[in-house]
Amino acid sequence: MFIAVVEDHHDALPWLHVALRKKALPLTDIHLVHIDAHPDLGCLRDASAIKAPRALYDFLDESEYGICEWIWPLVLKGHLSKITWLKPAFADQINCGSYDITVGVDGTGALKVDSPLSYFVEDKAYSQEVLRESKCCRLDVTESYKEAFCVEGPWILDVCLDFFSCRDPFAGIPLNESRLTGPLPSGGCNDVEDCVKAVDAFEAALHSTKSNPPALVTVARSARDGYCPPSLVDELERRVIDAVGRVYGDPRVCRDVGGRLALDPGEVSRAFPPARKRPR
Repeated sequence: MFIAVVEDHHDALPWLHVALRKKALPLTDIHLVHIDAHPDLGCLRDASAIKAPRALYDFLDESEYGICEWIWPLVLKGHLSKITWLKPAFADQINCGSYDITVGVDGTGALKVDSPLSYFVEDKAYSQEVLRESKCCRLDVTESYKEAFCVEGPWILDVCLDFFSCRDPFAGIPLNESRLTGPLPSGGCNDVEDCVKAVDAFEAALHSTKSNPPALVTVARSARDGYCPPSLVDELERRVIDAVGRVYGDPRVCRDVGGRLALDPGEVSRAFPPARKRPR
């Protein structure tokens, strides 16, 4: 079991690409279980960035919304066919339910979806056009661990620590050039004792997947951008990693808080060591 710990959530994407290259994951029909206070289903304004992985990484680094634009490119490339967003009760961006969504490229070259959910309409990501290079994806939104962990086939466990404790980094800032959105989700753990209880619940639910473990685990700290409280993020990180280890066995962990270690061949080899050849 390999766990990539990143600071900015979009820096999980290079590790997903590594897992694909190393054949830890198949190229298609992957299920992403996304545990987060935010859906991270923003659409790129320039879909051409998706064609080359390194260009996409740079684009996301430079994009004001890069931390929420990294999932749809995996759908457009045909890798993901199902996304489950496990959200905390205080997150209300998309209502619980199941949605069949088509993602593709519109006439301006932007990534768009055919879903009229308010989340996409407000983000100007909804299009009534016939989208080019389109792919279909099932999106399940739930607040239930039991439903989220009802997984079949290859899957990725993706955890943002703001699921357990989240703040609105723009709270108190007027809606103007320095704040481009309205109120963001805020809630969850307030102290270490709360963190212990929250991660214990996560671990207890994770046991149901023991017969079909994830091919990859990614953990986003999201403290530098102000979503997960700095006073709690280290405690949450340690407890989530320990919980995953107790369920699936001792993991290999890479703390890639700079977001570039997935491009280092040595780190990649440590993350996904080559299989030993059998003697003849």
